[in-house]
Amino acid sequence: MKNVFYIFIVLTVLFLFTACSSKTDNRATFQATILEIHDNYYLVEPVEGSTELNSADQITISITNINISLKPRVGDILEIVYDGAIAESYPAQITNVYSIRVIK
Repeated sequence: MKNVFYIFIVLTVLFLFTACSSKTDNRATFQATILEIHDNYYLVEPVEGSTELNSADQITISITNINISLKPRVGDILEIVYDGAIAESYPAQITNVYSIRVIK
């Protein structure tokens, strides 16, 4: 009976560890064209075929605390890595951005 209890405890701990670790790796990546550049954010339009385009045709992307190597310009295409959450407003908003890279 003792062995069953220990196995149950071990399996429970493993399950909790796996569930917690998978929640921290929710990253999404998409490409978008810059429509406007502001001090703390970019207004972008997701490229054709992007899943984010199903949510909104315009999205504000927070650029606070983001190091961007090239200075982007209106019309450039960006690759944006974020936490997967898009606030449903108009324009939509992404606040938890991990990285932004100019690709075109």
